[in-house]
Amino acid sequence: MRFDGRPMIDDNALRQHLDALGWRYEPHGVRTYRSVHETAEGKMAVYVRLADEWLVASIVPFLATRGRNSFELSRWLLRMNRDMAQTKFAYDEDGDVVLTVELPTESLDFGEIRAAFEGLIRHGVEHRATLRAASSSSAATSGKRA
Repeated sequence: MRFDGRPMIDDNALRQHLDALGWRYEPHGVRTYRSVHETAEGKMAVYVRLADEWLVASIVPFLATRGRNSFELSRWLLRMNRDMAQTKFAYDEDGDVVLTVELPTESLDFGEIRAAFEGLIRHGVEHRATLRAASSSSAATSGKRA
């Protein structure tokens, strides 16, 4: 918050930043926007939410597992979290894997938003490809054993 009690970034400023990034978006609840991106790994729905002191963007779901998350998947997600700046994997309330970035709004500028949001999409594409390849490999291996 500023000294005058207003947030560092408001809804109008967020929409201007999304426009400057060339993101198409639509409202999705209070202070939340949904933006769908066509990528080499298919569509990715990014939800951008402006909280009191945080700007949060998440690919939801990144991997729909409904809580059936193996130990190996959890370990892999933690290793990726270690290697990614700002962007992190998490589980949502349904147990699905989400990819998210959280930025404190205090003194936040457009360059930081651009870097974080572009990184979110870049990591989304990279890691979705990795998980799909691992899933295909696992299915092929399971099929050979049967």
